[in-house]
This record gives sequence, structure tokens and C-alpha cells, in this order.
Amino acid sequence: MHADHSILQIMAHVMIAAFFIVIGVCNLNKTERHIEHFKEVGIPFPQVFMACAFGTQFSGALLVLFDFHVQIGAVLLLIFTIFAELLYHQYWRIEDAFLRITHRNYFWNNMAGMGGLLLLING
Repeated sequence: MHADHSILQIMAHVMIAAFFIVIGVCNLNKTERHIEHFKEVGIPFPQVFMACAFGTQFSGALLVLFDFHVQIGAVLLLIFTIFAELLYHQYWRIEDAFLRITHRNYFWNNMAGMGGLLLLING
């Protein structure tokens, strides 16, 4: 585990994994709200979709954290983040200025995170 990595690479793995784990744990308390959102946007079987989302998020984060099939973990997190962007952070559709700016910031923060995941995928 991490034997051939520099301290910076290890820190990057831990920070990326921690981000997804912390956000995932926080979202566990909001499961019903997310399921309602999925119903509103027309996602079939929203409970199954939610379970798959958590599974993808946590398994990807743990793979990255423990340096086990990191590229697969990063791909899982990239897929998860793309779905999150499309489902939650379409800031260009939001009329309220404050909410638009907030979601724009989430969108671009996630884009930066996806850049980090692409670096992990590249090896």
C-alpha cells in the first residue's frame, strides 16, 4: 500500500478519498431528500439509484485511499461526480443570483476534483 509513492502522492490519495468519504457520510443523513430529487427529475427506481450512488462513492474512495486498483477507484469517483454535476449543479439554469453563484462554485470545484481524478487514472 503506497510503498512506491512519494509523501505528496500519498497525501493526494488521502485528501481525495477523504473528500468523497466525508461528503458521502454527510449525505447519508439526507437520503430521503436525494430520493425525492431523483423522483422530481424522473430517475427510475430512485432508491436503487441512491444505493448505487453511495456504493460507487464509497467503494471508489476506499480503493483510492488504500491504493488498491486506484485507477478503477478514480473512474468510479469520476462517474459519480459527473452524475452529481448533471443532477445538482446546473448553475446556468438557476435564476436566484445567490444560488446560481453557489452552484457555479460547486460545479467548478467538482471540475477541479475531476482533474485530480484524471491524474490518478493516468497513473
